[in-house]
Amino acid sequence: MLSRFFSSSSSLTAHRMVQQRVQGQVSLLAKALSTPTTRVVFVSRSAASDLQSSLPFPVSAAALRDFKAKPQEKLYLYPSVDDKAFKDQRVLLVGLGDADKVTPNVLRDATHAALSVLKAKRAKDVVVQVPNLEGCKMDDSRVVELLSQASMLSNYQFDQYLTDSKDAYGDSKLRLPLEQIYLDASAEFQKNVGEQATVGEETIFARNLGNERSHIANPAFMEEVARASADLPNMSVRVLQQEDLEKEGMNMFLSVGQAGVCPPRLVILEYRGNPDSDKKVALVGKGITFDTGGLNLKPTGAIEDMHTDMCGSAAVLGAVRAASRQGLKVNIVCALALAENAIGSKAVKPLTIVKSHKGITVENNNTDAEGRLVLGDAMSYVQKEYKPKKIIDVATLTGACMIALGEHCAGVFSNSDELAKKLQETGTECHERCWRLPILPEHTAALKGSQSDSRSTGRGRYGGASTAAAFLQQFVYEGVDWAHLDIAGPSNYSAAKSYFPKGATGFGVQLLYTYLKEHEQH
Repeated sequence: MLSRFFSSSSSLTAHRMVQQRVQGQVSLLAKALSTPTTRVVFVSRSAASDLQSSLPFPVSAAALRDFKAKPQEKLYLYPSVDDKAFKDQRVLLVGLGDADKVTPNVLRDATHAALSVLKAKRAKDVVVQVPNLEGCKMDDSRVVELLSQASMLSNYQFDQYLTDSKDAYGDSKLRLPLEQIYLDASAEFQKNVGEQATVGEETIFARNLGNERSHIANPAFMEEVARASADLPNMSVRVLQQEDLEKEGMNMFLSVGQAGVCPPRLVILEYRGNPDSDKKVALVGKGITFDTGGLNLKPTGAIEDMHTDMCGSAAVLGAVRAASRQGLKVNIVCALALAENAIGSKAVKPLTIVKSHKGITVENNNTDAEGRLVLGDAMSYVQKEYKPKKIIDVATLTGACMIALGEHCAGVFSNSDELAKKLQETGTECHERCWRLPILPEHTAALKGSQSDSRSTGRGRYGGASTAAAFLQQFVYEGVDWAHLDIAGPSNYSAAKSYFPKGATGFGVQLLYTYLKEHEQH
């Protein structure tokens, strides 16, 4: 198993990642299963008095007496020893509380709690029974979507590097993911389940890219992943290699990657979902596959997880893949700005002044503020060549944003009130939350250079997320609606939180996909 991660062929590894089947795929239950199965039954408080009618086998009243259906309360049930017909069946009751208080997060958290129990019990196939929530403010289709989403994402674990061994009873010591998750719901919800399965798979795809270590997931690896993704419907790919970046005058981008063992490159995937329209949405992802901080070296405690500094690229790639697989009628330009911010004799030096693709001269005031440099050139190139109406960049850009908003919320900056509002509303809907932060005239003024047109960072410690966004705004062309998502906090968790795992979360895939889906309707 481990050999594939140390193969000399990044191309082979990349194709395997693209083609890898997600464990615990979600699908509708078409017929009764003949294999040993555990059924998850969600119960609201009002339904707790009549539990027997919800169960596949009879259970004594004494066994159910103490179950009150409190939120995330759990009760694992076995059939009677005399009941041969159900000897391989199990039931896990999970409480939801009052039906009128069941929110999307209550369902997500209850699903995660259920799957955590089942993985600990080494279950393989699971049937999730869609609850009848009379009095709930959500309709059935929304409940089905939430259960599909939460089931798939709760089942995720990055276990490629774990070697297995057996305990004294011959069981695996690893807590293995479920093999298959079935939703017991009406066939009319097939489309809802299928869509959520696709978006869930692409979120997991982004998680795997973010969690993969940088000795594998370097710019060349990411290029190969993108090339393999171009096999999806209506997708094409082109790559600007280092010499192409030089010809285009993308000197900020080049300066970041000039010390890397693997050369920088700009990978562009184009999805033509609506060929009759000339309107395009551009997604640009920061893809620093490892960030040492450059000569302004990161200290111990801040450098270890910098393989996740490409989560912006992982998110935009997952979103465009999901859009292609679902056939969204929207045209998307997806750009991955890929580089290694390394140290060495070739590393860019502090206060180096370079001319950007747009023609603005920029002084590099801190080599650890590298993401904005690759993004600025990439955004400029994409706007000049593809002329999108809207552009959204996604980046693990600043620790300042994480200090302001914490781990669970991204910052959104925009020159368009409508775009910022839409992203914030969409984030709330799909639980990839973002909050608008300002770009004040003072933030822009702080970037004015004395020996260059612009500094790369502001002056002083404060407002770092806003000055970083102000820097990027200089590379937005006239007439283009722009939003910047700073995902430094929610892209990588220090500890698991509900169905978000420790490590890369895949944040941004659902937010961008949902936004693009709604965008196609206008």
